Amino acid sequence: MPILLALFACTDYEITDQNPDVSGIDDNLVPDIAVNPEFVNFGPLAVGDRESASVNIEIWNNGEADLHIIDIHLDDAESPFDLGSVDSVLVPPGQATNFVVSFTPGTAASYGANVLIDSDDPDSPTLSVPLTGDGIAPVIDVSPAEYDFGTMYIGCDRLQPLTITNIGNDNLIVDGFAYNTGSTDLFFDTDADTNGDIDEQPWELVPYASAEVWVDYAPLDEYQDVAYLMIDSNDPATPTFMATQQGNGALAGENTDVFEQPINGATDIMFAVDWSCSMWDDAANVESNFGTFVSTLSAMDADYHVAVVTEDDGCINYPAGTQPYIDNDMSISDQESTFSTMLCESYSGVYCNSYGSNTERAFMLIEAALKTANINTGGCNEGFYREDATLSLIGVSDEPEQSVNPYTYYVSLFQSMKDDSDDVVMHAIGGDYPTGCGSNSAYSGFYEATVATGGLFLSICATDFGSHLESLAEGSAADLTSFELTDFPVPETLTVTVNGTPSAIGWSYNEVDNTIDFDEAYVPEGGSTIQIEYALYGDCEG
Repeated sequence: MPILLALFACTDYEITDQNPDVSGIDDNLVPDIAVNPEFVNFGPLAVGDRESASVNIEIWNNGEADLHIIDIHLDDAESPFDLGSVDSVLVPPGQATNFVVSFTPGTAASYGANVLIDSDDPDSPTLSVPLTGDGIAPVIDVSPAEYDFGTMYIGCDRLQPLTITNIGNDNLIVDGFAYNTGSTDLFFDTDADTNGDIDEQPWELVPYASAEVWVDYAPLDEYQDVAYLMIDSNDPATPTFMATQQGNGALAGENTDVFEQPINGATDIMFAVDWSCSMWDDAANVESNFGTFVSTLSAMDADYHVAVVTEDDGCINYPAGTQPYIDNDMSISDQESTFSTMLCESYSGVYCNSYGSNTERAFMLIEAALKTANINTGGCNEGFYREDATLSLIGVSDEPEQSVNPYTYYVSLFQSMKDDSDDVVMHAIGGDYPTGCGSNSAYSGFYEATVATGGLFLSICATDFGSHLESLAEGSAADLTSFELTDFPVPETLTVTVNGTPSAIGWSYNEVDNTIDFDEAYVPEGGSTIQIEYALYGDCEG
């Protein structure tokens, strides 16, 4: 007989009369149960909107006595097969009754179960009708569905891929993501460059194809972080898949730097000028542009002492009855005049003396000059050097540095004069390194000192030293806008307070110099206390 396939809204099947009255029946006459069809294969069926396929099963009585149906049930109540009610529980000889079995798959799978028909047929008290069917559907799988980053140091960053795979037997359409978290430390990336922009075109994955997305964890505090990735697709069983990520941040260490803003940034600046004959035009270039140098310093409201040393004994040549340095209390014209005197005016045709053995030894000239420069020492340069000022040392020569010791000796010597070695910076005007320029040799030795102390190296072959002297002034004056940290911070954890008040704006972190730099309008006033707190990086590889 034909198999009927139809959409079917199932109802529960129940037989209440399980003890039929069989009195008066001839014991020699018995029922004989048979079914049609004996096996049902529903074949493939697309999953969605509770779509079903139904088959009518006939129960025949081929015996000579009435057949009583006692019960009809499935051997697997969890299977996606449903039974309808039987038309009649009494089947006379040669007659048939019917019931319907339907198949409603929930996901992609091959299913099997048996309909068990209990009756009073003595030979087959329970007759089995095998049922099979295949669900056709996409099935989403995400690996890992749950991921714990564990405990990571604040400032570390770790990427975790999530693989979305279609383990079904029909195309999977992924059409949306939602990343739900109260944390600012967990981030989700669809990797649109590889997978395409899902907002413009949903992703379509054929069976067993996959796509990879990413979750990034960068903890910035010690609280637990949890996030839920919701993935929308056409998987009928799981239209929204949830993947979970979590992690904890931990401090590897923290640091606090405290700075006191100077009332006025004090800087001591010393030029050591090569006094050899080949240097006359170059030194004159420095002399004629010195006005630019001091004008720049004055515009910066810097507290400066400036001196020039050319003599072997280190004594500064200065006008009689005056101090051995130029400062910001003098007029610009007096500063220029005094600079010429210190330079001996030899490059204008007036000689102080002939050049000595230290003429091309800027390190040794500076060493000699600083030995007699402290206040109250009675030396020839007394008053130039100040303990609380930064020290800027500038060498000018057209030859290599020829002091008797290597540059490292002098860098260490000069830095030892300050509590903070960063308060000593060395600059140079000399022949280009490493090849020289024109007839000028490379200013080796002093070049390396500028690199070691973060100073400027300027070419002596420039035709106009105006911009050179301006750069030197800016590089020599004490910087009141920038504060170098003592350790390397996790930038996002930086907090700045000025005089006990948190400062959220007006400053930035300079990663190259490892400094907090204040904008011009927000520079702390002189005498202010600046406190900078931050977390330290831990071992991100462990």
